Amino acid sequence: MNELKAVSGVGGQRESLFAQFARVFDGWTDADTGVRVLRIRPKGEDWRPGLIATPYQQSRAFFDGGRKVMLRHAKEGKRAIDHDSNVILLDLTTGLMESLPPVIGYDDRAEYGVRHDPTGDGQHRTALLNLRTGEESSSVTTEDDWQISGGTLLADGRRVVVAHSRGVFYDEYCQTRFYLLSPGEEPRLILEMDGFRGNHLMACPTDPELFAYNAWPTPKPDYVDGVTSIASADGRVNYVIPLDDRAPRPGDFWGVRDHYVWTPDGNRIVSYLDTARIVYPSPDFNHFTLDWWLSSLDWRTGVDDCAQYPPGRWGGHMQTAPDSRWIVNGGGPGFDKLYAVDLWALKDGWNEQIICSYPETNAEGALIHYYPYPFVLPDQSGVIFNAGWLGPEHGVYLAEWPAWLG
Repeated sequence: MNELKAVSGVGGQRESLFAQFARVFDGWTDADTGVRVLRIRPKGEDWRPGLIATPYQQSRAFFDGGRKVMLRHAKEGKRAIDHDSNVILLDLTTGLMESLPPVIGYDDRAEYGVRHDPTGDGQHRTALLNLRTGEESSSVTTEDDWQISGGTLLADGRRVVVAHSRGVFYDEYCQTRFYLLSPGEEPRLILEMDGFRGNHLMACPTDPELFAYNAWPTPKPDYVDGVTSIASADGRVNYVIPLDDRAPRPGDFWGVRDHYVWTPDGNRIVSYLDTARIVYPSPDFNHFTLDWWLSSLDWRTGVDDCAQYPPGRWGGHMQTAPDSRWIVNGGGPGFDKLYAVDLWALKDGWNEQIICSYPETNAEGALIHYYPYPFVLPDQSGVIFNAGWLGPEHGVYLAEWPAWLG
């Protein structure tokens, strides 16, 4: 596996990743915070707005100890935010791109990855691959009406849990099966659920037996307290996380805590919820106008250190920093700033530290998926994120981590 190599800086100290990347990409110094912001643009390729974007919130974005980042790359005539975009690695020490193997759910700490493909004969095949040899180590094949609905590489870097579901999400009665793929072993069915669709799987970063997922009851009810669930690879644990009596409740089914990330210490699950009833879908639906709350849920107790977003602050899916203290996000249209929230102080109310301003969001309409999707560098020296929707500066940026955040 690739390890972070020491790069000597002033006084023989290890040079930060951001300092290395600042020699490759140009940028500016934020007038209000003094933070350096870099424009991340691949070398040797004609630049156009929307060419690249950071990946989905629950992805493992960094490779080679943080020197390379996984990005979405636009196909000709499209933008990188489109669902059918390509996936590439960008070497932040050179600015050069390289292709990624067609494997999902891995990074350079892992020994194995998972690949999912239609077989062409009405079936779907999910395989565990050895990333060093490219050889298949275990696989499961399902009928065409059983579609993959999620997967996650467990914290041991060797085993994968995949979910297959059938039935039309929301509208129909659904069923879900969870399989464990282990190197050199036959796939093992570990969980079956009737009346639920399981998706958004994400492994606990500190316990190789645990993972989280969303258990959506089907057909869609009018209300449910929560869907985020905890399960174990041996199938013995499986429950929707119960909420403490004081934890805020969603306004309806659409407002539940669902798009989430773990804190790296494995103690909390960070997400958001909406406490007002949502009229969804509707022609004028706009995520950014809802009654959002930022949630830091202790999954072991159901205690939620939760605070309401001030106007404009909700910018979609957030990320947690390696120190498990800071939650990083960008604002919605009209609040074009990257900021950090102190998770440890969230129980006392909303708090924010502005990291930098970024190019204006000038898209119109529902703006359902125009999110910054930030990721904090492994050494916590910077934050890479999207900004500038959908104007001439639409692209990826890297802000230095402010010294005052520690």
